[in-house]
Amino acid sequence: MLRPSERFALDQWLCDYPSDKTYEEILETMRSVPDDWTHEAIELWEIVENYPLGQVAEFIEDTRTSVVKLMQELKVWG
Repeated sequence: MLRPSERFALDQWLCDYPSDKTYEEILETMRSVPDDWTHEAIELWEIVENYPLGQVAEFIEDTRTSVVKLMQELKVWG
């Protein structure tokens, strides 16, 4: 099951991904695609469709990290 921060980050960059995989499995799949551009089970949003999957995986992880930091700040300031 995906955590809210993981689901949010994936949804910002991907329009489709395997629902039965963990966040780590999805990113690992993206980083290990041989041709670096496509995977049948992962569909990128149009704005990043010309980026290698490994680069989009980094965008996703950066987004997740930012969301987690924001959530931590809201607990402190909220």
